[in-house]
Amino acid sequence: MEQRTIAEIGVCTLIILVCVVILWQAAGLPPGSFEPLGSAPVPQATAGIVILCCLIVIVKAVAQIRRHPPLRRHVRDELSGRSPWNAIVMFGGTLAYVGLLQIGLLSFGLLTFVFLLLLIMTLNRFSKRSLLPASITAALFGFGLEYLFTRVFVVDLPV
Repeated sequence: MEQRTIAEIGVCTLIILVCVVILWQAAGLPPGSFEPLGSAPVPQATAGIVILCCLIVIVKAVAQIRRHPPLRRHVRDELSGRSPWNAIVMFGGTLAYVGLLQIGLLSFGLLTFVFLLLLIMTLNRFSKRSLLPASITAALFGFGLEYLFTRVFVVDLPV
């Protein structure tokens, strides 16, 4: 697997920005029934863990860039000759997922299943070999998270 350090830094920076917004928005949520687990602490802790992981990836990527040729050549080499379709599908899928969650048209579990299946299949270039593992993974996470949030943590989810 090839290393794409500039892309890693960019994606992690974007994820950190999204997590900061989540932290800010979660601060205004009312306390849950089962404190310390509830509607505010769960997304705050999750966003904090994601930010920490992203910072680790950024530090590793910067260290790798420092060991390689000049940065300008490194950026040019990394960004040349790639098709943007996977990124476009992922970005559009994410916007659709968030929009459909906001509208409340489908349940969280079903929508998350479809979203994860689309993303996993996109990353695997829609390989037929990856359909079964992708379906199992998407089902476990989509419906598993819905069960975990609604039954264990008692968090209200869309629909």
